[in-house]
Amino acid sequence: MSKTTERRGVSRVNAIITGVLLLGALVAVIAGNLYNAITLAVMAVILLGSALHAARPTASDVTRINGLEYRDERDGLLAQKGFAAVGVAALVMTVGTFFVTTLMGQVHWYALAQMLVLAGVWAVANWLAARRG
Repeated sequence: MSKTTERRGVSRVNAIITGVLLLGALVAVIAGNLYNAITLAVMAVILLGSALHAARPTASDVTRINGLEYRDERDGLLAQKGFAAVGVAALVMTVGTFFVTTLMGQVHWYALAQMLVLAGVWAVANWLAARRG
């Protein structure tokens, strides 16, 4: 069987995210936050199920990309375009949130920090992209 038709395990990224969610659930249980623990555990199960579904040999391009289960360079390039759109949306929404909360007289430090971090990441990403040509 070729690599494109074999069933594969979940990607390293999905394994790490699932592990972090489960670790968070454990910490929440220890801290006595059962609701948060259940929420994190359910999120981990959903993520793992989605990753396994995306890792199937018959999974479509969109399913693989949405599930962070890239099979080849093409999947990675398509995912980069998707993440670029998400980044633009995140920056615009964060600027909007900061603007509205500031107009309401309630400047939230986390909205400001998020806006500055996203703008900084955007600037660095543009700089790197321009250097690479």
